[in-house]
Amino acid sequence: MIQAVIFDLDGTVLDNESQWEAAFRAGVDSYQSTVVQLVRQPNGWVHEPGIGLERNWLKITEGDVEMARKLAAETKAKYVSSVADNGLGLRDGVVEVVEKVKERGWRTALATSSLWHVVERELEELSLQLAFDVTVTGDEVLLPKPDPEIYTLTAQKLGLEPVECLVIEDAVAGVRSAVEAGCPVVALASDYAPGKLLTAAAGEGKIWVVESMEEVLSLEF
Repeated sequence: MIQAVIFDLDGTVLDNESQWEAAFRAGVDSYQSTVVQLVRQPNGWVHEPGIGLERNWLKITEGDVEMARKLAAETKAKYVSSVADNGLGLRDGVVEVVEKVKERGWRTALATSSLWHVVERELEELSLQLAFDVTVTGDEVLLPKPDPEIYTLTAQKLGLEPVECLVIEDAVAGVRSAVEAGCPVVALASDYAPGKLLTAAAGEGKIWVVESMEEVLSLEF
């Protein structure tokens, strides 16, 4: 029986994946002579949402650790600049979902690969500091998604078994992470993560694929 809902942050609570992609593209444009081969995602995007900055750049630069770290830092700076210039938006319907979850008496949590100092600033900007009972960030885990560590840890902090924690995710890596932890998943389909890819990522795990956050409210768990 579901006792809590765990939300991913980027692309799930926040409507910001296009801002991250723009920051990655700027990095590629700046270092195109250095990048040996650019393997784009199936949707044409440069980065794969959900796996983190440095891991993305390690893939793009074909394992150049020093360059990946440099580009990851620059990508983060470009993203922060974009947020400062253009603001930060919530995904449509997310506030309503959080409210309904709390009305049901379920607990809420946030699980993100982003670092705490970034997450804290974003939650404050959007007045979401009190929206989540538990927050787990990338500072607290050794391995990023798709490793299940972050969702296993979040369930532990909630005092629940993973099977009692419904995860809402938008990325293939996030779905894999949640399923491997033993959590049921609601996956938000998009251009960068079509429903077929999300379903395939879940394997034998329990998954519901929806097109919008509003659809989550109509699901029966």
